Amino acid sequence: MAKQPKGELVVVTQGFDYALVGDAADKVRSSAEKIRSTVQKTIEDIIVVGQELLAVKESVGHGHFGAWVRAEFGWTERTAQNFMSVAERFGANPKLISDLTIQPTAAYLLAAPSAPDEARQQAIERAEAGEEITTSVAKEILAETRKKRRPRREKAIPADKLALRLVRVLERYKERWNPKELSDLAQQLREFADALEKPERGGKKKAKG
Repeated sequence: MAKQPKGELVVVTQGFDYALVGDAADKVRSSAEKIRSTVQKTIEDIIVVGQELLAVKESVGHGHFGAWVRAEFGWTERTAQNFMSVAERFGANPKLISDLTIQPTAAYLLAAPSAPDEARQQAIERAEAGEEITTSVAKEILAETRKKRRPRREKAIPADKLALRLVRVLERYKERWNPKELSDLAQQLREFADALEKPERGGKKKAKG
């Protein structure tokens, strides 16, 4: 197969056995022709192709879809998934998307299932303002959005302070306990505090060595 030019999508037909899909054969053949005639790498075309691929996948089932994509276009299933993801994420409003300067590769990144909705919205808003959303800009937007969403790690509380805090909290509620159980509870608390302190003590010994 010839090397795929940068920014273009090569379609290579190999012949698919339409007997495998039964009554859906005519519908699937029609989709193949429509996809071939509209693969021009614009956002609007990507959405159209993605929608056709989604329809075919539903008609032929997952088992035959990969074989059909390879036979009709010489694509991997991942390539087809890129189109379908864009259609699923941006297809609700294709007229809005078609007028925006979002590069196809950027659209694939923003349409990925792992991409946050906030990133897609930010890309659309920036494109509406006249900015060209390139692949590098899309990566930037995704990185910034994920960084904001990432929960901050809380600092670990030292074992001695944690044990002291537990004792204070439990002291507050000791009036509610059954006096007969106090000795057992005290023993459990001591064991718990000892267990917390042991790792720290061991760590200090290692540090000295």
